[in-house]
Parts: sequence; C-alpha cells; structure tokens
Amino acid sequence: MKINSLDNLNIIPRPTYAVIDLERFASNIELARSLSKSDIIAVVKADAYGHGAKILAKYAYEEMNVTHFAVATMIEGIELRKVLPDTKIKIIVLGYVSDSFVKEALEASLTLPVFDERYASIISNAANDLGIKTHVALEIDTGMSRLGFSYDYNIELLLKKFNNIVIDYAISHLATSDSDNSFAHIQTERFDKFLEINKDYTFATSFLNSSGIANFENRWTFTRPGLFLYGYESTNVLKELKPVMSLWSEIAHVKCLKKGQSVGYGRTFVAPKDMIIGVIPIGYADGYVRALSNKGYVFIDNIKCGVVGNICMDMTMIDITHLGEDCIGKKVEIMGDNISATLLGDLAGTIDYEILCGISDRVPRLYKHKEGYFEIF
Repeated sequence: MKINSLDNLNIIPRPTYAVIDLERFASNIELARSLSKSDIIAVVKADAYGHGAKILAKYAYEEMNVTHFAVATMIEGIELRKVLPDTKIKIIVLGYVSDSFVKEALEASLTLPVFDERYASIISNAANDLGIKTHVALEIDTGMSRLGFSYDYNIELLLKKFNNIVIDYAISHLATSDSDNSFAHIQTERFDKFLEINKDYTFATSFLNSSGIANFENRWTFTRPGLFLYGYESTNVLKELKPVMSLWSEIAHVKCLKKGQSVGYGRTFVAPKDMIIGVIPIGYADGYVRALSNKGYVFIDNIKCGVVGNICMDMTMIDITHLGEDCIGKKVEIMGDNISATLLGDLAGTIDYEILCGISDRVPRLYKHKEGYFEIF
C-alpha cells in the first residue's frame, strides 16, 4: 500500500511508527562500496538491524545490484530466500545452524559456515544425503575467540577428509576495529598468515566489518557492512553516513500536574512545580528502552522535551510544560535527525546496535522512496 504524505496516516493501525528511508539506504551502500574499493556482503541479520530484512535486501538487489547477503541464523536465511529465489544471489549464514537442520539449510541453497572439522562432517554428511557438493564459508579465528579455525590451519586437511565441500569464502572478524587499532593489525597479520599457508587454493575473502571499512584499507574480495548500511559506525568518523530509520509517535493525552504529584510506576519522578505532561503511546515493548526513564528526551516541533517517570511497557510520559496544553496529536520525534540511535544508546548505557535491533515488530514500518511516496507492507 502506498501513501503520498505522512499527514494522512489513518491507514496505520497505531500512531507510533518507524520510517525507513530507502534513498539513504542506497547512499550508504554506495559509500560502503566506494570506501571498500570492492563489492560488499550486505549484513541483514536481526531483520536488517530492525529495518526489515526482506524489503531492504530485495531493494538492495533490484536497485543497487547487491548479490551477496549475510544472516545469522538458518531461519533468517530461509525467509530471505523466499524473496530472493535466484540461487545466483548468495545468502551466507554467519552463525551456527543446529546439526539436525543442516540439510534443510542446504535445501534452501544457503551458504553455511564451517568453523571446525566436526561441523564440517555434519555438513558433508547432509550434502551426501542430498547428492550435492556444498559450498561453504570457512570461518577463521584471528582473535575474536568465537567461531573459527585457527589462523595457522591448512585447509588441505579439511578438503582431503570431505571431498564434497567446496570453500567459496574465507572470512574473519575484527574484534576491536572501533577501539584498538593495534590489535586489529595483529588480526590482519594473522589472516594474512592463513592466506599465505593456503595460497594454492582459490576462494573469496572477507575481513572488514562496518567500523573496519571506516578505519582500514580493504585488501580483500568483500567487506561486510552491517550497521554501516543503516547509517552508523561505531567510531563516528564518517559524516557522510545517513541514518536510515526514524521513529515517531504523537501526543495522545495531556495531564496537568500540581507541584508534588508523581508520575508513573514507582513514583520515580515528583513534579518540582506545576507541570504539563504529555503521554505518548510508545514503551519498552516497542523498543523504547526502560533505561531511558527520567533521562531520555524527544522532540516536538524541534523542541526538546524530557522523559519523566519510568517508561511503561506501552506508554511514556514527557514534560511539555513549555509547549502548553494544546498538544494533542502533535508528532513526536523519538529517534531521527535530532536524536540518533547512538545518542539514545549513550543515554541508556548501551550501543546503537541494540537500540536499532530492539525496535519491535509491533511498530509499523513505512518505507520512504526517493520519489517521495511511502509504502507499507
């Protein structure tokens, strides 16, 4: 369904919604490619960091010719394959798929990770049952101490044991690309060592994540931008990045408080003077985290309004004393150009990743096209 303006939102079932700007998303893809000097594997795990994986991946493929995507789970991959059925489009699972579901993942033409020989045997056996060769992404541990073979591993050992496994990618992951360049360089050297040991084999390589793209020169086949695509990277050195999601609600009710009256659960806020409070229908069940209680803020008509009292599951109260009582229906910017996910994360004692991924699916998403219209799925 398409609408031409946000001024008429009667078709949206609630007044709290997120806007996903597709033109900004495309701009971030272009920037990732430009800085990488290579193509990208677009990371769309966690429902594209809360932005809608199916819609954004389909857009990235059709409008930006992105042909490689990464997810974290088999279910994410199978759902993505429904909208990207062409098996020339690669969907790489970065995380662990339960042994008993490996065959199902292969049937969906997902590229699975291999991170030790035990798991390689599971994948090989499933491929044998299906009568296929399976193409995999070899994960190399260069310092993350998570999934992956040691960086001094010789893949000849693997390929001799499992002749139906084909290595399409060798990938590793930076642990400190946003905090400790010296360790990132150590990881780079370790990945180079792995590639030198296995120089007689041909496969694509991928190493740099979002902050890696911003801070290091890419020497590998692909980069893997995740947060970057949605307008953020942890070191905040790239001013050209454009946040893709904004989050909005409206004033549903206005309440006049007398000095000494309290607000919300636990009475954590007591009015120091006569005040006007606005109630907005968004809460921690929507992803507006409770840690923002009494310290978060929103914007109405570009005017800052502080959160008062504990954020409820479905509602939040804000101080609108300086705006007056005539505020019913006014739009409230929860997150956007005035207040970023990074700033919300700082206020809540967490990171922008968690803020974005936490916007729940009960918040309707509106997709804004560069032509100016909005689409609701």
